[in-house]
Amino acid sequence: MDSTLWAVGANGKIVRSEDAGENWVVQAVPITAHLQDIAAWDSKNAVVVGNDGVVLYTQDAGVTWQQADAPVNDVVNKLLDVKVYAEGEAWAVGAFGTILLSRDYGHTWSYAREIEDFILNEITKRDDGGLVAVGEFGSILVSDNQGTDWRAVTAPVESSLMAIDFQSDQIGVAAGLEGVLLKTTDGGFNWNRVGNTLAFPKVEANPGVGVALDGGWRDVTTEHIFSISWHEGLQRWLAVGTKGLWLEADPSAEAWQTGRLAPKDLAWHTSIAKVKGGVVLAGKNLGRWSSEHQWQVFQGR
Repeated sequence: MDSTLWAVGANGKIVRSEDAGENWVVQAVPITAHLQDIAAWDSKNAVVVGNDGVVLYTQDAGVTWQQADAPVNDVVNKLLDVKVYAEGEAWAVGAFGTILLSRDYGHTWSYAREIEDFILNEITKRDDGGLVAVGEFGSILVSDNQGTDWRAVTAPVESSLMAIDFQSDQIGVAAGLEGVLLKTTDGGFNWNRVGNTLAFPKVEANPGVGVALDGGWRDVTTEHIFSISWHEGLQRWLAVGTKGLWLEADPSAEAWQTGRLAPKDLAWHTSIAKVKGGVVLAGKNLGRWSSEHQWQVFQGR
């Protein structure tokens, strides 16, 4: 939670800020593939994943980026999420059930399980070292032995799960399409829906999903949740999604608030980075969402 921030985007774009988002510098990269996620061990070492199975790493704060030695399959290669941990450990997930592991600061990678015909959207590590990944069709995979074996867990929903985070080795929350929120209290092996009574704000859209209302029809868009994070400093769960949607809950993850970042800001946000006193949100735009529910869009990037 320091002042150094990175973000990635289309056509190989990587930007870096050293003053908590006030100013951004575009970094030079050796590829033009769309980049999906970035994670950093410290201010010098970071790793990026993206389309076409691209993995990049830097050891010098992004002055130079190198393409990593990462395996690819013969069908679809798209990496959507990367997480980093102590001593150079990193995990990445993506299309075809791909789970990749690196133990040398992202320089080389290997498969942690056989590929399979579904998408994994995010992976995280519990406080006790267990790994949990979520994806489409309600997919949940859990490993208690550093990725040697994976157990498929039955979720109470069939919609895609986009995000997951853990508060401890037992308590975690997963979120996904159509406002789905799931909670586990046993490390990810059993899940229950939460926030079912939450009144998500709707935004008129055309086209959308046809819904019967008073004998007639109109198009509405169900709000999707794309990222969720437990913020230890704020002791809050925070989530974001489509059209400026934000969500917040106390540590129990039972009582949720929701709203929009700003009345005229309907941008989608797909990533959360924790900073002191709030979070930085990335997606259609980049900005800071404070603990006082103030939204500031970063300029000059």
